[in-house]
Amino acid sequence: MNKRDLGRLALVMGLALSSQIQAESSQTDDVQRGQAHYLFFCGNCHGMDGKGDGPLAVHLKMAPTDLTLLQAGDGGTGITERVMKALDGGHAIGETEAHKMPVFSESLEVKTVIQITEYLKTIQK
Repeated sequence: MNKRDLGRLALVMGLALSSQIQAESSQTDDVQRGQAHYLFFCGNCHGMDGKGDGPLAVHLKMAPTDLTLLQAGDGGTGITERVMKALDGGHAIGETEAHKMPVFSESLEVKTVIQITEYLKTIQK
């Protein structure tokens, strides 16, 4: 391999490494933003740590879900799908509308939902 080929190889490898670092950084940013969004939108009911023990939980007809157990009880549907259904009001919690979580899908941007979901993945037991 001549110097020119080595230079090209080094450039390609550098670009690949840079892309990987940017992707990891972006994912870390999504988790951090997701945590902030979670605390703002979800923490009052689901608690600071996602265990369903937020300050408003005692005032609800049904206890909020322990979000640290989503992965354990997902039945193969995946955390992202479960979160999307919950925010859309499309999940079965109880037998009546009074037992459903409020619909948030109309007030949250898709990117915000994805970031919250990425954060929730990090707190699974």
